[in-house]
Amino acid sequence: MLPTTAVRVADAALQVLGTGGLHALSHARVDTTAGLPPGSTSNYFRTRAALVASAVARLRELDGAAWEAMLAAGPPHRLPQLADMYARFVDDSTGAARVRTVARYVIFVQGVVQPDLLESLNADRRLLVEWTAGALRSFDVPQATATAQTLLAAVEGLIMHRLTGFVTAPAGPEVHRLVDNLCRRV
Repeated sequence: MLPTTAVRVADAALQVLGTGGLHALSHARVDTTAGLPPGSTSNYFRTRAALVASAVARLRELDGAAWEAMLAAGPPHRLPQLADMYARFVDDSTGAARVRTVARYVIFVQGVVQPDLLESLNADRRLLVEWTAGALRSFDVPQATATAQTLLAAVEGLIMHRLTGFVTAPAGPEVHRLVDNLCRRV
């Protein structure tokens, strides 16, 4: 766990990434966003790469806590419950956690030219695929891993469509249709 000020810095870095993109990320802007004296960010994260790495680590921490909270009610017992979980995930990712989601996508895109950024984020994706595949197996869905990968790709696409304003309708009906069609297809 990072010291409290370092967490403020990482949170501010996510805020800057999620509202201004990678080009907006600077030590000075993070200082301002975090409400810290000039030079504070540099005391914790000397380079821009270290600052981005802190944002990635904080993103994983926040995402993990959000996922644990979602799972606190227990695993889904039927496909509609799984669809409800993913609909809430889409709604949260494009609502309350929108800035964090945009920051994640900014980091993913930067990872195309800086692959080390993708390692931990893709590890989280793999965990989500494994968890989803386990849930699908419990519902006797064949090809659970492949179906989970397709489901998550479609969910990410829906999130992107909602972030960009291409789709504005509630996620629930679309996610339920997606889960129903995917699980019937296989």
